Amino acid sequence: MSDSTTENAIRQFLAVFRRMLSTGRKVAAEDASRAVDTPDGFDRRAFGPAVSAMARDGEIVAAGFRLSTQSKHHCGIKRVWLLVKHDTNTEGGTSNE
Repeated sequence: MSDSTTENAIRQFLAVFRRMLSTGRKVAAEDASRAVDTPDGFDRRAFGPAVSAMARDGEIVAAGFRLSTQSKHHCGIKRVWLLVKHDTNTEGGTSNE
């Protein structure tokens, strides 16, 4: 698997994940990863560091857990995320409401 293939898949994943998050609903990374077309043998765990970076950078926050909807994950527990809204409030901070 070439680096450019992995980079393209991660870019696609991030675009889909951000679009899903922009609806204001809680989203698991597996939801976005299903929408990304990847070649056979691609390890979708490559999307994990991108999600971690979004959380570290304050773009998303953890919003709980749910059971996986994919049988291959054996109903494992998946973290769900919410997009952080960076609206400046009257005290000069940010709001996530």
